[in-house]
Amino acid sequence: MDKYQVVIIGGGPGGYETAIRLSQYGINVAVLEANRIGGICLNWGCIPTKALVKTAELYNEIKELEAFGLPTLEMIPDYSKIYERKNKIVEQLVSGIEYLFRKRKIPVINGKATTIRNEDGHYIITTEAGNELSADHLIVATGSSPKTLPGIEIDEQDILSSTGILQLDQLPESLAVIGGGVIGCEFASIFSTFGVDVQIIEFLPRIIALEDEEISKRLSMAFKKSKIKLNTGVGVQSAQKTPDGVELALTDGSKVTVEKVLMSVGRAPNNNIDWQGMELKSERGAIWIDDMMRTSLPNVYAIGDVTAKLQLAHTASKQGLIVADLIDNAINNKSHHLEPLIYENIPRCTFTHPEIGSVGLSEKEAQDRYGEILTGRFPFTANGKAMAMSNTFGFVKTIARADNGELVGMHIIGPQAAELIAQGGILISLKCKIEQLEPIVFAHPTLSEALKEALEDLRGLSIHKI
Repeated sequence: MDKYQVVIIGGGPGGYETAIRLSQYGINVAVLEANRIGGICLNWGCIPTKALVKTAELYNEIKELEAFGLPTLEMIPDYSKIYERKNKIVEQLVSGIEYLFRKRKIPVINGKATTIRNEDGHYIITTEAGNELSADHLIVATGSSPKTLPGIEIDEQDILSSTGILQLDQLPESLAVIGGGVIGCEFASIFSTFGVDVQIIEFLPRIIALEDEEISKRLSMAFKKSKIKLNTGVGVQSAQKTPDGVELALTDGSKVTVEKVLMSVGRAPNNNIDWQGMELKSERGAIWIDDMMRTSLPNVYAIGDVTAKLQLAHTASKQGLIVADLIDNAINNKSHHLEPLIYENIPRCTFTHPEIGSVGLSEKEAQDRYGEILTGRFPFTANGKAMAMSNTFGFVKTIARADNGELVGMHIIGPQAAELIAQGGILISLKCKIEQLEPIVFAHPTLSEALKEALEDLRGLSIHKI
């Protein structure tokens, strides 16, 4: 039996980054991974979708060449080549991570944990192949899997998960996206750009319902302009395969027939290991953790989607790095300063066209928590850089407490929102107040000036706001 100081179950962004950090600390660590290192994010999620997003973004720009004074081009996307490019990027990144593991001599054990038992204070992990590993400390980073609706089976042929849709090497003629959350909206945006007839079916009254309501309304406007049909406030009762495609029966009595269906109704934590008599506390199917990712069992931690805290790759990574510091404190008597994660201050990005970036509280959340608040807004239509880019759809919205001027929320929809929101994340995490922002100089001409003006608008002092 191989023995390690730490075994990490799951090699996604949280698992692999934590393993590298523990190795940097001189701690003997191994990763147990059922597939390739990188997990869903690198292999079948974040990275491949962003490769598609970039191609879609470029294609959108090419369609607008005339606005730049350039001759128009008639072109039809070759999706098989787009698919190949996506796979090449994934392979390059995953191979790079595998190289880092070989360089640091971190073992990656291929397998899936089925049972865990405690023997004299050591955790013994048994894989489905019958192999056993021993660890003093365990980190569970098993991720999540796509959910479906009752009575509807994801077959990855006609009814697809977010993993299955990335395996398509040809474009369907039509696509119904069940679920108008982040993942559903991203794929709807990508495939609509490539000419697929797309519609979204969302049970809630609006798409991306967890975002600020103004942002949601503006994305709906953009989608309708892009001819993405939105069916909100309606559910799906059944899915039936017919000679014409997949027929969906909706709760309003209507029926929709499409070539492919993307099931995008959320993800369920992969919390199915047998802990053999040990009581690992769970909440709504996810592993319970405290504010330092500790579970109810000694020296057992959980990070990422399996905790259902905030199902984002960078959440898992940050959780894991905090755990690495905790373990380094315990094993090597270090004294890392540790602070609990404030999940609402983690940036959230949606790679639609237009992009969305948000951090902190929405306007309603801020009102519910603090009562009187201040809001600032600035449109990209008045930003010089956005005008030069011919990409002026959207705005920046800032939210601050009225009592002390502390910035508590920032929401962006528009060009490069996912990059810009990092600035809001820094300001909000540092609990900056309005008067503390005055010395900051934003370069001209940049998209970041829209943030500056939205921050100035908290005091009614935006220079260029009409």
